[in-house]
Amino acid sequence: MKMKKLFTLLMLCLLVIGAQAQSEQEKEDKLARLMSEREQLVLEYQYLKQQNSSFWGTQSKKDLLSIIETLKKIINLDSELVAAVKENSLRQFAHQTVQSKRESKLTIEDQRNFEKQISSLKGEVKTLESTLRKKDREMAELQSQVKASYDVKYGKDKVITVLAVGAFILLLYAVFLQVRLNKANSKPKRKKKV
Repeated sequence: MKMKKLFTLLMLCLLVIGAQAQSEQEKEDKLARLMSEREQLVLEYQYLKQQNSSFWGTQSKKDLLSIIETLKKIINLDSELVAAVKENSLRQFAHQTVQSKRESKLTIEDQRNFEKQISSLKGEVKTLESTLRKKDREMAELQSQVKASYDVKYGKDKVITVLAVGAFILLLYAVFLQVRLNKANSKPKRKKKV
C-alpha cells in the first residue's frame, strides 16, 4: 500500500517536472519561431522593395500595398516578440527573485541554526564549567579531609610512640629496681656489735 502511494507520488512529481520543462521548452521554441518568422518577413520586405513592376519602372501601387502589409506583419511580429521577450524576462526575473529569496531565507535559517548551536554549545560549556568547579571544590574538601585524618593519625602515632617509649623506660626502671632489690636481699646481713 505504501509502495503504491510512494510510486504514485513519484510519478506525479515526474509529470509536474516534465510539464514545467516542456512549458519552458515551448516558450523558448516560441521565441525561436517568432525570430524565424521575422527574418522571413524582413527578407520578403527586402524582395518587395526591389520590385519595380509599374509601367515607368517604379514600384506599383500593388507593390507598395504589399510592402505596407509586410511592414504591418513585421510590426505585429515585433510586438509579439517584445511581449514574449518581456514575458521571458519577467519569468527569469521572478525566478531569480524567488531563488534569491529562497537563498536568503536559507541563509537566515542557516544563521539561526548556527546561532542556536552556538548558544547550545555555550550553555553546555557553562554547565561543564560549573560541574568542573563543583568537582574541584569536592576534591579540595576530600583532600582537606585526608590531610586532617592523616594529621590525626600521625598525632595518635606520636602519642602512642611517646607512651610506648615511656612504658619501656618504666619497664627498664622496674627491672632495674627489681634487680637492685634482689641484690640487696641476697647480701648477708651484718650483725650488729653490741
